[in-house]
Amino acid sequence: MPTQTEDAVHRIDQQLSEMSDLLRALIFISENVEDHQHELLRHSAVSLSYCTLDKIAAANRDVSRILRLAA
Repeated sequence: MPTQTEDAVHRIDQQLSEMSDLLRALIFISENVEDHQHELLRHSAVSLSYCTLDKIAAANRDVSRILRLAA
């Protein structure tokens, strides 16, 4: 059975992978948006950025959890 630390490390790895995917999606959209699609780009950038911030916050909580368990 995995320990709390192992679970937290797994969640951090998952969050990092998802953040990478979100940033890749943003780059793809930015590179392929047509000149007249600025609203789409803005909406996509904001949405993906908020999702990424949520992933960062979740990973930070797990890092804090690991540090508390190690203390």
